[in-house]
Amino acid sequence: MIPGVNLLNIAFGAIASQSLTWRQYAGRSENALGQFVTTYAEPVTIRGSWQPVQRDQYAEMGLDESKSYFNLYTSHPLRGVEEGRAPDLIDYAGRRYSVHGVTPWAGMDGWNHAVCVELGAAPND
Repeated sequence: MIPGVNLLNIAFGAIASQSLTWRQYAGRSENALGQFVTTYAEPVTIRGSWQPVQRDQYAEMGLDESKSYFNLYTSHPLRGVEEGRAPDLIDYAGRRYSVHGVTPWAGMDGWNHAVCVELGAAPND
């Protein structure tokens, strides 16, 4: 790799990218019943490369075999499971996904690699 060259944007010139909906974690607030609920920023359409994680890599990556995982390569600053915050959410093709973890290449090459886990059908909101 050549540091400072956004290889993802170069690749998007040769391969198709997908449009996805990103819901960035915004915090926690108290609802009318006095319960704390996770809140998200307004949904934003982003572009990225969406690819399934190969099943034979699940054990190597420490992933739950009973779930479905996907790789997302994007220029956006997604955040996954971290102490003190909920992960960002991605909606794609009628399904909702939680950002499980992020490898931040943005500082060097202008993009991030996120592993996302499927949660189920995306709500119509």
